[in-house]
Amino acid sequence: MHHVTKVHFGPLLSEVRTKVESKRPLLRYLVDRREGLRNIHPKELLTSDFSCLHSPYSLPDLSDAIELLLSFAKAGKKILLYGDRDSDGVSSTCLLAFFLKSHPQFSDINLEVMVSSESDPYGLCKEAVLKIKKAKPDLLVTLDFGSSQADEIEELTNMGIRVIVLDHHEVPVRIPTNCALVNPRRTDSVYPEKKICTAVLSFKLVSAILFRLSQEFNQIYVKTDTIEGSDQKETLYFQNGIRISEEILKSLSLDEKNFLPYPEDFLTSIPVDAERKIFYYQCSKIPDFFSNLEEETDLAGIGTITDMMPLTGENRHFVKLALESLTKLYAGDKKRKGLSELLKELRLSPQGVTTKDLGWSIGPVLNSAGRMGKTEEAVSLLLSETVGEAKTKAKQLLSINEERKERTKRNMDRVERYFARKPERTTKDLVFCYEPDMEPGVSGIVATRMVDTYKKPAIFLAPDNGDARGSIRSYGKENVLELLESLSHHFLHFGGHPEAGGFSIQIDTIPTFESELYDAAQKWLSQDKERETIHSIETDFTVLTEEMGERLLKEWKDLEPFGQGNPDIKLGIRNVKAIHLTPLSGGKHVRFHLIGSGSLKYMIWNKGEEFQKFMSEHGSFDLVGSLEENFYQGRTTLQFIVEWFGISKDNPTD
Repeated sequence: MHHVTKVHFGPLLSEVRTKVESKRPLLRYLVDRREGLRNIHPKELLTSDFSCLHSPYSLPDLSDAIELLLSFAKAGKKILLYGDRDSDGVSSTCLLAFFLKSHPQFSDINLEVMVSSESDPYGLCKEAVLKIKKAKPDLLVTLDFGSSQADEIEELTNMGIRVIVLDHHEVPVRIPTNCALVNPRRTDSVYPEKKICTAVLSFKLVSAILFRLSQEFNQIYVKTDTIEGSDQKETLYFQNGIRISEEILKSLSLDEKNFLPYPEDFLTSIPVDAERKIFYYQCSKIPDFFSNLEEETDLAGIGTITDMMPLTGENRHFVKLALESLTKLYAGDKKRKGLSELLKELRLSPQGVTTKDLGWSIGPVLNSAGRMGKTEEAVSLLLSETVGEAKTKAKQLLSINEERKERTKRNMDRVERYFARKPERTTKDLVFCYEPDMEPGVSGIVATRMVDTYKKPAIFLAPDNGDARGSIRSYGKENVLELLESLSHHFLHFGGHPEAGGFSIQIDTIPTFESELYDAAQKWLSQDKERETIHSIETDFTVLTEEMGERLLKEWKDLEPFGQGNPDIKLGIRNVKAIHLTPLSGGKHVRFHLIGSGSLKYMIWNKGEEFQKFMSEHGSFDLVGSLEENFYQGRTTLQFIVEWFGISKDNPTD
């Protein structure tokens, strides 16, 4: 852990409080340093409600998707929801299924729900296509895959199956035809956000259906505005929460007598742009609109966190709304019985569900089912109709998660032994690990831990159902899909995000693949001109030991939720001494205190032996990490999670 080349320590808290003119100088300093937060209104930073969300009607093909769902449901035709096995796929599938099963408009719906299992290759593989053909749906909705599988979709549409794709993955040049492809990454998409997960797309579809069934649908609102920089006036037209041009307006051939005035006097608690304001205004006129949608935010928030979407813009609001909804659910709302029982089994803090709970408790449990080839267990839990069934399913899912943890542990032990035998492999630009006794299902977790350990992109590969399946994770901003594309002639299937990808490969071709991998990786990384050649850490603040505590944590509490795109506050502590060292789990982890820091506990995970050895050689040292609240066995305590320890060299940029 102390191999980090350089640590850039941020300013002392006293310096920031002196130099930054604000009632909350630490918060102001942090916001100004974060690109995704610095330009939003302070009220939108501090609070979230439905006025912060964009109209779903700017998503491509969304209107077509709604009309397909409504018409096929009304006609009693069979609708099949087919979701991916990860947490976003499960969350998006169950969010939409729960709505369709419970809304009166769809009381007679002929609905079937399917999800892929860990043994299936990614997306619309031949196995998935065979399952779909066997199910014989009239309308297929794929969730969290489908954008890059034009051939398979066109094969299904040629059989008379209509297809809706809800997906957020990269869109290739050739996209499926005769299909409603709802994907914000499409080049023709005008939706303000590009990086939203599929669970959010499910939420958008649900909210758009509710709006479509109301009297506000297709109403035209007119606003007269002054053109910026002049005295001239312009007339703006809005329909379904979107500004439309006069050309589009003329093509609609509507009677202007029916146009409605823009509600200038309508106030929102959070100042938002004209489009969000009019859509929120229209939605507020629909009976029970927001109360019906409140419970739908929970799975949208879980998908956002677990799929590592940037926690800025709309994603930030979805997570905050989800935490409010889940906290109410945990307190006794029984409508989502499966999720309610899962929260109880996880024994979360009664003070409220947190972002950490989403990322470290709820999400991994839902994800574990897919990793262990039992995705249907997660779906069955979330769609449970009785408390008894939900309680049983929640216990089963926790048991599956324990199996997943044990499998991950066994694989990590093998990885450590693998690199101990072959240390030269850790000197490559990318670390790669494959052995025949590796276990499938947890390759993404293991690859991520390899990145954390070696500070490089990593690939982990394990045998799976006669072939092998692998995961690749980026270390920095490099796009892993570019590397996979350059090696795609080796793969049976591949796909994913720029930061995280997966592939399947025949076992007998792995040696050839590995021999080409390192040269391909070197070329791939050399194209990234901004890539850092040394590992460095930059802290937000340098903190004195006596400044640590709950009061300090509250200074930036309003910046939550923390995660991708809005990382937790990183603190540096210099020249400190440890006392009361307590090894945990046989020395794998370690807990200690610092002189001058009172009763605050400092935790180091997975590097306990390394820290103890380091301590035996050095009297004082520097730390980098973050403060967090920890709920365990009914008590909430404060602890400092150490990311790095060592002795840093002074540098002029401190």
